[in-house]
Amino acid sequence: MCFTSSGPDYGAMARADEEARQARIKQGMASIDNTFKQFNSDFYDRRKQAVLDSTMPQLNDQMTKTKEQLQYNLARSGLTDSSVRSANEAEVNRQMDVNKAAVAGQAQDYANQARTQVEQNRSDLIGQLNATGDAQAAAQGALSRASIASAQPSISPLGLMFQNTTGLLGQASQAGAYNRQAPGLQAYGLPVRTISPSKERTVGN
Repeated sequence: MCFTSSGPDYGAMARADEEARQARIKQGMASIDNTFKQFNSDFYDRRKQAVLDSTMPQLNDQMTKTKEQLQYNLARSGLTDSSVRSANEAEVNRQMDVNKAAVAGQAQDYANQARTQVEQNRSDLIGQLNATGDAQAAAQGALSRASIASAQPSISPLGLMFQNTTGLLGQASQAGAYNRQAPGLQAYGLPVRTISPSKERTVGN
């Protein structure tokens, strides 16, 4: 305790307390900075890539299945060598370009959200440290929050990315089902149904 000739020097005591408090805050800030230094550009790039690694195979699989359905429906409709085929293939490719951009955007959103959450956690810890001057609590809080932030997030599976294209192909399929002269699936050595007003029969097998 600080004293003067007339008694305790409360001003000096207050200054000493504040200096000690600032030292604890400095120590706490060092702990926070050291713990959060792992959240750099490489971390957010890895977060983005993890999303791409999860979603791009799903998108490619949908693309493959969509093309298979296109070939099936065109054959069924007898349109394998037509402008309809070219138009539908162009539409599938256009959809793929759009979907790739959407997936890339989703991956970037995950990275941006991670960055925002990390910065919010860091800001909260600094605010608590300044309010309490508790360096130990700041260090423990930083470790806890950093552990949560660094965990791999749950990545939602893709929905159907070619819905519009599927609708177009469905229309082409339906249009060809009633064309008795269309080679359709017969061009692929597969049976196809033709419909007449009085009966239904299977041909091509």
